[in-house]
Amino acid sequence: MKNINNICLVKKNGVYEPADFKTLPSVIEVRKNECFECLFIQTGESIALKVVLKEEGASCDLKCVYFGAESEQKSLVFDVTHAAGKTKSAQTVKGVAADKAKCAFSGTIHILPDAQKCEGTQNHRAVLLSDTAQVQATPELEIYADDVICSHGSAVGPVDKNQLFYLLSRGIDEKTAYQLLLTAFLQDVLPADYHFIVREWLHDRL
Repeated sequence: MKNINNICLVKKNGVYEPADFKTLPSVIEVRKNECFECLFIQTGESIALKVVLKEEGASCDLKCVYFGAESEQKSLVFDVTHAAGKTKSAQTVKGVAADKAKCAFSGTIHILPDAQKCEGTQNHRAVLLSDTAQVQATPELEIYADDVICSHGSAVGPVDKNQLFYLLSRGIDEKTAYQLLLTAFLQDVLPADYHFIVREWLHDRL
């Protein structure tokens, strides 16, 4: 799994379809009443995505599941600008870092002065599988309008020991218990067709 490339999925007609991230525009502009939905499975190099919600009713939904192991250093950057009123954005990121990996997430929401009645959310969660793994999160809100709804949150830590103890107390071995907890943690973001990537990565790391 170490050398696998990142996977980029863009939703079209309600279904995620593979896309070549390198062919996407450097800045994705979303027009009136359109929605750009994208999901990354980051197992390779760093990712940076910039989206501008240009017209009223535009929206975006950006998701990522990232993995870091060994001595990897990687970053994920989501940058969303609300350039018009009544626009919506969501950023959902979950990650797992093992060994001596260093992972960083930077998520920014810019709301311009005339972009009233906008909504923007960020949610980042990460699990550390070793004492030497590191995850740095930098959620940022730059708001220049006064009638908006925005929120952001981030949490980084080890696997919940109470949940782990519960599974162990039911006779499940430690490796399987970790796999169950981490699979449940990540799979709600991923389409079912890509759950195997989680299972394979965890099998190699636990």
